Amino acid sequence: MKDTTVPGLSIETRRGFIVLSLPAQISWQNYAGIREGVSKALALAAGTQAGGGPARGRRRTCVVVDFGDAVLLDAAGLVLLARAETRAQLLGCPLRAVVPALSAHVRRALHLTGLAQLVPVFPDVASATGTPVPAGTARDVDTTHVLDAIRALHPGDAGLTPTPPAPSELMITTTGAGDGDHTVVHLSGVLDEVTVPRLGETLTTLVEGNLRHLMVRMHERLGIRCDPLPILLGIRWRVAAEGGCLALPALPARLREIIDREGLGSVFTGCRSIEDRLLGGAGPA
Repeated sequence: MKDTTVPGLSIETRRGFIVLSLPAQISWQNYAGIREGVSKALALAAGTQAGGGPARGRRRTCVVVDFGDAVLLDAAGLVLLARAETRAQLLGCPLRAVVPALSAHVRRALHLTGLAQLVPVFPDVASATGTPVPAGTARDVDTTHVLDAIRALHPGDAGLTPTPPAPSELMITTTGAGDGDHTVVHLSGVLDEVTVPRLGETLTTLVEGNLRHLMVRMHERLGIRCDPLPILLGIRWRVAAEGGCLALPALPARLREIIDREGLGSVFTGCRSIEDRLLGGAGPA
């Protein structure tokens, strides 16, 4: 049974277990939709009635939250699991998590926050659904200390960083804007502490090659995991001093919020009003 609220989210029954498979990326952006999926899975496991109460004669089953190869972009997935555990205990439904051995950063985060002590962790769905649920009565669980530990991961959700860090990928391509003056720099992949300096080096090389009218066009799905503004502002001031410009058309929502909050919207505009004319024919992002 597919859940269409969040792409990649699905609920199915395996060996009598309710298995909730999570999407490839988990963040605050899709948190609400995934939370609805968790609530639905728990309701199915508890056999709740339309009014929200348990249905008589229904045996409560175990819910397996399958992280699979999901990437935690922030602490949203951990908060989700902690709150799901509290809800599961109230409903009397056992809860399990599947985190593959290769997802070492997720497993580390579960142990750092104490979640691994509340929710049994299995390496795959087969073992999670093949291991009988121990008999016993539901116990009261306080996840306050877990949520406090999750908050302690900020800033930057340090506990979610792979150890050693996974290679970051940033695709940078350049095309002519078609006006014989501006150069369009296309970005896709991830901007983080590793790749932002690469972006700075690329832009510096362009400027030193006498290309001083630049448009940095970011793909709508570009991952932004650190603040690129210091690099972008530095390049902007450098080209502006020589009569050039650094424009940022079609910004991802997250970076747009930062720029608007800092009042920098008017800083990153082209030296001529060419964006509307060029965006349609500036080449692939």
